[in-house]
Amino acid sequence: MITSKSRSAKNQSNVRVGVVAKFSWYLDDAKRVFSDGEYEVLTFTTLDELKNEIRINSNLDFIFFPHFSEIIPPSIYENFLCIGFHTGDLPADRGGSPIQNKILSGKYLTNVSAFRITKDIDAGPIFKQHVIDLSEGTIVEILLNLSKICATMMIDIVRNSPVPIDQIGQIEVKVRRKPIDSLLPQSNVGIRGIYDHIRMVDGLDYPSAYIVWGDLIIEFTSAKLKDGKLTANCIIREGK
Repeated sequence: MITSKSRSAKNQSNVRVGVVAKFSWYLDDAKRVFSDGEYEVLTFTTLDELKNEIRINSNLDFIFFPHFSEIIPPSIYENFLCIGFHTGDLPADRGGSPIQNKILSGKYLTNVSAFRITKDIDAGPIFKQHVIDLSEGTIVEILLNLSKICATMMIDIVRNSPVPIDQIGQIEVKVRRKPIDSLLPQSNVGIRGIYDHIRMVDGLDYPSAYIVWGDLIIEFTSAKLKDGKLTANCIIREGK
């Protein structure tokens, strides 16, 4: 757990903000936007770290969970204001692999939603939304951009206390992608489709896009699409 608090601020607030994320850039961006010292910010990489802090000092006014896929236990979300972030149009895009599912659908322009965590996944009322474009970049590049967006949403929520609005519309819950789903499709999805399949799993959480060629597996990364031509790096290895 890392605590970030400027001692030079003249009027320190007692507001304590927790941020829980498995990737360091979410924590770094959060500390950056709260760096003026107006609030005390504590960052955690695991739920266990957060639970340990709560045992020591249960005074946490906000707990943010950017890109955090673990289930938050009731003991936390029922006793603290817990806010998650979801990329997709809620409630139609609830569930796993939201970024990949939006890319596969060709609906690149979507929203990042900051919502209150409740017992139902991605179902809580929404505090804020921010538009994001998923049309280019690897999953890592998309998440780095998403991290900055989430950080600005965090500071706005803490400073302005927007009233959350219940989700309205048709509910759909998407299934998280499995490793086998990284197999490139055999049907004719076009060059753009292959580009999307490679980049959306390029870097984190999922196996690289691949094809099976006899007893070999060919994995693809670093896809670039220019002038109707697709280039990518590949690794050829023996299949298991």
